[in-house]
Amino acid sequence: MKTFKLELEDFIDDDYVLLAIHTTLESYHLAYFINSVLKTQFVRTDTILDFDFYEFNDEKNQSLWNLVANIGFQEKDQISMAQNTLFLEEQNKRIYLLPEYKKVDYLVKIENNTNNIQDIISLINTIPKIITIFAIDVPALKSKNNLIFY
Repeated sequence: MKTFKLELEDFIDDDYVLLAIHTTLESYHLAYFINSVLKTQFVRTDTILDFDFYEFNDEKNQSLWNLVANIGFQEKDQISMAQNTLFLEEQNKRIYLLPEYKKVDYLVKIENNTNNIQDIISLINTIPKIITIFAIDVPALKSKNNLIFY
């Protein structure tokens, strides 16, 4: 009997565009401004592993857009905190979705993109308080497995 071996790399699809945004805006403000500039309809869904997450399903172009925070906060275990301090206080540990891009605040993942990326970048760059926006080379990412949301 033959045995078949499945590799994780067989299921990872790099058919998406990834944009990195550095801004001082909160996630809901950024989603609102992107909706107004790009005529999208980002809707907040449940947070995914301590990261703010917005989604837009573009049925016209058959593409899926995700806006996700790169920085999340994870609560530390209160038992270990009680051993280290006299008073019990809540502390959060900062975690990153893409650790190699710690300066990036938000990521926009566009699957099955049919639009021009430079047009999207230039439109998002017109939003006030956007410091910088750039496209990330997806095949060169070390932590691209963190971008599998479903």
